Amino acid sequence: MAFKGLVVLSLMVALFGMAKCQSAAEMAIYKQMQQSCIKELNIAASDANLLTTDKEVANPSEAVKCYHSCVYKKLGLLSDNGTPNADKIVKLAQMRFSSVPVDKLKALLSSCGATKAPTTCDFVFNYEVCVVKGLKA
Repeated sequence: MAFKGLVVLSLMVALFGMAKCQSAAEMAIYKQMQQSCIKELNIAASDANLLTTDKEVANPSEAVKCYHSCVYKKLGLLSDNGTPNADKIVKLAQMRFSSVPVDKLKALLSSCGATKAPTTCDFVFNYEVCVVKGLKA
């Protein structure tokens, strides 16, 4: 899958130049986009709570699987055709997981970027699950 290869390669290159510290305003925008996608996809409150706190949703619906793809698109991490913006993906990861050492984050993003999926929604969902599980390991 070309999307996967581009994400992995771009993430590896972009990680070296990114600063760890992100602003509260950027985090507020991220949270706003989360809520927008939850509303657009009509995700149940119980699932929304799990998604926004980086917890796994058991038996995810198609809407839940498309949630992260929706957020990524709204934040400009993915174009309409699924092409990733590696710089922004790294920036988001560092903002969300600021306490994680850059080396560990870099390895995790690379490893999780190797996931395969038939659709963009499935790929981004699997990628997110992999990152969160990897951070908790």
